[in-house]
Amino acid sequence: MSRTYVETSTFLLEEIDEMIQEGFYHDRTEAVNEALRMLIKQYKVSKLHAKDLRYSSGHESKKGGESRKEGGSS
Repeated sequence: MSRTYVETSTFLLEEIDEMIQEGFYHDRTEAVNEALRMLIKQYKVSKLHAKDLRYSSGHESKKGGESRKEGGSS
């Protein structure tokens, strides 16, 4: 396992320490690793969502601009 040094606010450390005291995490390392895993997962999901939106827009325009028809009929 690799090591790194991270500077953060006292507030964040106190919040992590509270979660450790409540038994949510074993130690700071576990808490930070879980936070990083969640951040990476969120990043990947947002990339997939953006890719899906690009695909949907391209697909809509090829179908004849259905989204434009919907907006103008009100």
